[in-house]
Amino acid sequence: MAEGLRVIPIGCEFGRTIAYTYYIDAPEPVLIDTGIASSPSEKIVPELAKYGIDIADIRWILLTHGHADHIGGVKEIWERTGKKANIVIPKKEAELIHNRQAHLEAHDQLQGKYLDEQTREEHKKILMHVIGEEIKPTHEVEPGDQLSFGGNVKMSVLSTPGHSLGSVTFLLEETKWAFAADAVQIYGGAAGGFPTIEDATLYRESVKYLLEEVKPNRLYLGHHFLNAHGETVEAQLAGEEVTKALRESLEMDEKLIDIAQRHRIDEKRPGEGEGLYAPFESVADELGYKGDPRGLPSAFFVTLNGYLGSLTKGGK
Repeated sequence: MAEGLRVIPIGCEFGRTIAYTYYIDAPEPVLIDTGIASSPSEKIVPELAKYGIDIADIRWILLTHGHADHIGGVKEIWERTGKKANIVIPKKEAELIHNRQAHLEAHDQLQGKYLDEQTREEHKKILMHVIGEEIKPTHEVEPGDQLSFGGNVKMSVLSTPGHSLGSVTFLLEETKWAFAADAVQIYGGAAGGFPTIEDATLYRESVKYLLEEVKPNRLYLGHHFLNAHGETVEAQLAGEEVTKALRESLEMDEKLIDIAQRHRIDEKRPGEGEGLYAPFESVADELGYKGDPRGLPSAFFVTLNGYLGSLTKGGK
C-alpha cells in the first residue's frame, strides 16, 4: 500500500541553496532527482546509509526536469546501481542529460544576455562542473504516462512546465503525494529571494492545475522557498500548507505580471541601462529586491525574461 511508503528527503548543497532529492522505499526503490555531480558521494549515499539503505538497490531514477542541480548526479547513481536502474526524464528535457552543451545554450537564452561577459563565463564553468557526465535515459516520459514500482505503487506523470519548459510532477496515485520539485516557487527561493520562472504563462497554468484539479495531499518541493511574509517554508508540505503554498505562488505571479505590465518591460532590451538590474531596474526598485542577480541561476533575469516573453506574446 502506498500510504505506508517511507519518503526520505535528502538535501544536497548547491552554492547557497539546498536541492532536495527524495528516496521512496517502494518494492522497486525510487530516487527522485539527483542533485549535482558531487551529490551522490557527498550526500545521497551517506544519508541513505544512515537508514540502512544501499544505493545499489535503487531501481528507478526519476528526474522532474533538466536543470543541473537536479540531474547532475544521475550518471554516478546509475553506475552505483550496477547500471540496473531505469532513468526517467520528461521527453522535452531529455537532451539535457545527454548533451552538456545544451545547458550552455539555455543559459545564454535565458539569463546570459543580461550578464557581463566575465559572469557568463564563470557560470558556464560552474555548469560544466556540476552537471555530471552525459547519459542516455531509459524512459522519456510525457504527461499522462504511468510508472509502476511493484506492490501496486503507481505514479502518474503530470505536466507542470513554467519553471522550465518541460518540468513534470510525479504523483503517487493512491496517496496524492505530488513530487513537484521546482514547479512551485511560492514567493521565490530562500537563497536568492526571487522566483525562477522561464515561462510565466505556463507557470501560472501549472500552479492553477495543481491547486484546482490535482489537489495534492502532500507536496514535495525541490528547495526551500519564501512565503508572502519572507519566511522560509519547509520543502515538504502537507494538508492546508499545500493549498497555501499554491495560492501564494499565484499571488506572487499576479504581483509580477502587474509590475511587468506597469513598467512596460516589453519595451526593455538587453544592454539598456548600466545598473546591476538593467534593463529591469525599476522592477527591482518597486519590489525592494536587493539580491545579487549575477548568481547562478540568475533568478531575477530568468524570471523577468520569462514575463517579458509572456507580455510580448500577449499572454497573462
